Amino acid sequence: MDGTARTAGTTRTDRTARPVGTAQTVGTDGTARPVGTAQTAQTDGTARTAQTARTASLLAATVERIRGLIATQDVHIVTTASMTDAIAEDVPALDREQIIGEPMGRNTAPCVALAYHSIVARLQARGWSAQRIDAAVLTIMPADHHIAAPDRFIAALRAAVAHARRDPTFVTLGIPPDHPSTAYGYIERGADPVTRLDEAHNADDPDSGPSTYPGVRFVEKPDAARAATYLETGRFLWNAGLFVVRLGTLRAAFEQHAPAIWSALSACATAETADARARAAETAYTSIEAVAFDIAIMERLPSFRVVLADVGWTDLGSWRAVHALLPHDARGNARASGSREVALVDCDDSMVWSEDADVAVIGLEGVAVVCSGGRVLVCPLARAQEVRAAAKQMNKAPGRSE
Repeated sequence: MDGTARTAGTTRTDRTARPVGTAQTVGTDGTARPVGTAQTAQTDGTARTAQTARTASLLAATVERIRGLIATQDVHIVTTASMTDAIAEDVPALDREQIIGEPMGRNTAPCVALAYHSIVARLQARGWSAQRIDAAVLTIMPADHHIAAPDRFIAALRAAVAHARRDPTFVTLGIPPDHPSTAYGYIERGADPVTRLDEAHNADDPDSGPSTYPGVRFVEKPDAARAATYLETGRFLWNAGLFVVRLGTLRAAFEQHAPAIWSALSACATAETADARARAAETAYTSIEAVAFDIAIMERLPSFRVVLADVGWTDLGSWRAVHALLPHDARGNARASGSREVALVDCDDSMVWSEDADVAVIGLEGVAVVCSGGRVLVCPLARAQEVRAAAKQMNKAPGRSE
């Protein structure tokens, strides 16, 4: 399974892409607080990040985690249209207009662009000027991550917001790696940190708060040898899909680097109601290319900044990570099955996740068994990041559609 969630005033669920969330909060002055959009996405039926209840709780936890930084009224969730009712039930504090339904999954770049138009429309309805809207700061983050140190997480976000507020630049959070993972993309940082901002640290302790560096480049998931080299340099950070940027800077980046996506969604900018925007999005999504925000925008930027975020981060987009966080028995086995029966006989360091069936596993070590959405996945936990390739192969089988 491949799952990632971002939080930014808007949250979405994508059936084929990784769970991605954008969370944004707008303060009354337009500059003091970030604007948020939160998005969740479930994976293809082969290996969802979690059953509906688990996914919903991850989303609710994401919204709660950022509450001190982003007002609830400024959080938006982008999801597939079929999930809007479930999201509304899980996060009842949000109005229905804060839950944006995508007509279909098109990965994260179209998701963020659609969230932009919905957020701007809400700010315009509040009477905000174009200049004030452009200056508002948007936070985009996944909603299926586990954060062990939420206070440090908020401190890192505050630092990112401070830099984005001061300069028209993209800021991302980079996770210090603790092993040479091939499951994540990486961000290379510069050697020397940039000047700390007053808003990002305690005035009584100039060295407090996270360090911010100039970004050098984004790199795709490496092989094992290259991942080991990245770890040795100390300059490479895991890409957690967390981005902070002014709304005006985001719009300009789409216009320059992803004009086809921006043009396709242009009708959303003039739609007068949420229903009209939904119809415009449905038309646009039939022609939009499925592309990740990192690839469409971040990898093409001439410069950006990265905040060092040592926050106890775990990407629940891999079954290996889910196994690590679930309770274990004396032999390292984990299970999550609701009302379904699970038997693990003479097994070690394995996991069973079942929504659909009773499961028995005998004499295995280090495996994941996942029953979800009418499909079954069995794989070594060490190769759990390869699920998407298997899902693509299944979807190409006769009688199946993507």
